Amino acid sequence: MSRLFIYTKDVQVLTGKGKTAAHRLIMAIKKSFNKQKFVPLTVQEFCEYTGLSLAVVVEHLK
Repeated sequence: MSRLFIYTKDVQVLTGKGKTAAHRLIMAIKKSFNKQKFVPLTVQEFCEYTGLSLAVVVEHLK
């Protein structure tokens, strides 16, 4: 079973960005989905925003 939520460290690994840039990306995605800051970001939302394949992201999160 894979995880439901994606975190800053995951975004760093997937994109090669630093901590601050990864956090800013997460905040931009949350803003585009009209989510509040404290609501977690799902892997599906990350994939929709970035255009990455869900299968590729889930594989790298293992």
